[in-house]
Amino acid sequence: MTRHDLFTRLVTAWNAGDIDGVLAVMTDDVRWHVAAGAFAPLEGKAAVRAFLTHLRADMTDTRWRILRHAEDGDLLFVEGIDAYCRTTGVEIEMPYAAVVEFEGDRIAAWRDYLDTRRMEKLRAGEAVPDHVRALTN
Repeated sequence: MTRHDLFTRLVTAWNAGDIDGVLAVMTDDVRWHVAAGAFAPLEGKAAVRAFLTHLRADMTDTRWRILRHAEDGDLLFVEGIDAYCRTTGVEIEMPYAAVVEFEGDRIAAWRDYLDTRRMEKLRAGEAVPDHVRALTN
């Protein structure tokens, strides 16, 4: 099974609202930079579970998808679209990229790269600018 196959399992679990399925693909001591450089990383499955539970409580529909990927040994590089609907009815579509490090068949480290300022504007209900829409379509 490829690293991309394993990550696809995580994406599928998240889109289905299955937090346990997401965590099943991670090591116990996973280190996840939800927004690399903007926030301190989450350390361990308990921290990841707490974050995902909080995040999921504000979502009614998720449509996260991976558009491109590349693998190099235990590293997976992905480019995708984080898309979901907030409980307020606000639709989010945000391009992002990530670097995922594996130990065996589990994610040990994960760094998401996205524009946190744009994400906050979208979450507040600001319209998706044309230049962002061009990346998400």
